Amino acid sequence: MNVYEFARNYLNPYKVKGNELVPMLCPFCLGGTHKDKETFAINISKLTYNCMRGSCGKTGAFFQLCKEFGVEADRDNFELYQQPNRTYKKPESKIEMPCLQVEKYLALRKISRQTMDLLKVGSDDKGNIMFPYYENGELVLIKYRPAKKIKKGERKAWREEGGKPILWGMDLCTNELPLVIVEGEIDLLSCYESGLKNIVSVPSGAEDLNWVELCWNWLQQFDKIILFGDNDDPGKEMIRKLILKLGEYRCWVVENKYKDANELLYYDGKDAVVSVVENAKEIPVIGLINLADVVPVDVKNIPRVASCIRALDEAIGGFLLGELSVWTGKRGQGKSTLLGQMLLNAVDSGNRVCAYSGELRADRFQYWINLQAAGKTSISRYFDEFRRREISYVEKETLNKIKSWYNGKFWLYDNNINSENIQETGILKIFTYAVKRYDCKMFLIDNLMTSRFSVRNEQNYYRAQAEFVGELVSFAKKYNVHIHLVAHPRKTQGELSNDDISGTSEITDRADNVFSLDRVEDIKAKMECDNILTILKNRSEGVMNEKIGLKFCKVSRRMYQTQDAIKYGWDKTEVAPSWYQDKDLDELPF
Repeated sequence: MNVYEFARNYLNPYKVKGNELVPMLCPFCLGGTHKDKETFAINISKLTYNCMRGSCGKTGAFFQLCKEFGVEADRDNFELYQQPNRTYKKPESKIEMPCLQVEKYLALRKISRQTMDLLKVGSDDKGNIMFPYYENGELVLIKYRPAKKIKKGERKAWREEGGKPILWGMDLCTNELPLVIVEGEIDLLSCYESGLKNIVSVPSGAEDLNWVELCWNWLQQFDKIILFGDNDDPGKEMIRKLILKLGEYRCWVVENKYKDANELLYYDGKDAVVSVVENAKEIPVIGLINLADVVPVDVKNIPRVASCIRALDEAIGGFLLGELSVWTGKRGQGKSTLLGQMLLNAVDSGNRVCAYSGELRADRFQYWINLQAAGKTSISRYFDEFRRREISYVEKETLNKIKSWYNGKFWLYDNNINSENIQETGILKIFTYAVKRYDCKMFLIDNLMTSRFSVRNEQNYYRAQAEFVGELVSFAKKYNVHIHLVAHPRKTQGELSNDDISGTSEITDRADNVFSLDRVEDIKAKMECDNILTILKNRSEGVMNEKIGLKFCKVSRRMYQTQDAIKYGWDKTEVAPSWYQDKDLDELPF
């Protein structure tokens, strides 16, 4: 039993305040003779509890609390309650009462002054709407929007810099009612205007789901979540992703014939808004679909992640999401090196990644990644007297830029944890968490042989490997991600084929792509390239046995085709756009 399951069973009513779960009364002393409220709390991150009443003073670990009530704590999920360690800037702007321009515009959209006051909507000195975001009574973010119809090309909304992008309306919600998530602030106002409660809106539109990570603990207290997105492609995609992150078992979806909740209020009235929320549809059973309901593939915009090798992308069309790629080759041929570079390339294109390295410590893994991210021109060298050779390193100033660039985007499985957790089930569990919490799109398992399997003989060992690969294929398809899996070959001489990979044939049969990487040993051939990348199998394009020559830079550990011209995001300069704001109100609100 986890913290929230325990609270629902034994601590109702309760609230989640930041990193603490606080019931109305202490379950031990019940508030004493004076019925003191909110003296007891469970720290969700540390998994400890205490009562602040001196005559009670109960304290201990969460598993001990569970034992007191005759239930067992779910130890396997303890690590899932850690909150992101980030610093946010408190808003400095003063929220003024809504000006006439704001009140007039929201009135056009059927929002009353009473509803504006409930949500503490204000305006700035330029007549823009101010939406204040509160967390446990503290102002953590202000979002702005012009009080007028937005024309094409104009800025629709913006946030005060440095604020904490959480859900708007959290402080007005209770876990005693289902939670309704809408896509915009005016949609939230529309729901409250219609008489609904327990509504929150996302802070940055349909495509940005970083708020899930920040509100993760707070969201766990709700057994039922109703998703009320916009009736357009981005809104439907947001709902699809949220169902995966929040869990199908507790998600209901609103069906709306208009674009959003506000248009529904505007044209059909308050009762219509209440009706669509009350009649939200449960997620259908997975496993049976109507073929006519399948959305056709847009071949011009198939989701994919580019590699760092142009010839490879041209041959296979990039790494398609929902697929598994197996990499083989004799030990020490550069597989880990090339795949590390491909993860950096994925980060550079706006994706988050997660890696499991069974052979390297975290600091060594990071050292290699930092060299590749820096590139030869940004790397320094020093002569190591002990090793009697020059060693590459990245200067502190550059290193700080690189780490800031991939901070929160590059995740590494901690292989220092208990060895039992490095079994295949432990890896998949952490990968699942990385998808749901951080929206990682590319994964690396390096390598299959270092993943521990709970079997005792060789035959069952290879069978467990094959089953693990099958689970990876299912994982990639379910969460629409790409997985790279390193698997060593049986033989060490001659060219490799799919059948030479150690284990059963199912490993390559189930994979979408199979690649091998080998060093060039012949002196004359090394004039052309240092490594040969061979495409042994590619399901999407049907490419087989195509070879690509790669050069290798020993200083930066980068592999490339003709010249190393890669420049990652930490070394790029971005120019922020300027925005023009028109204060005039249009007659129509949309």
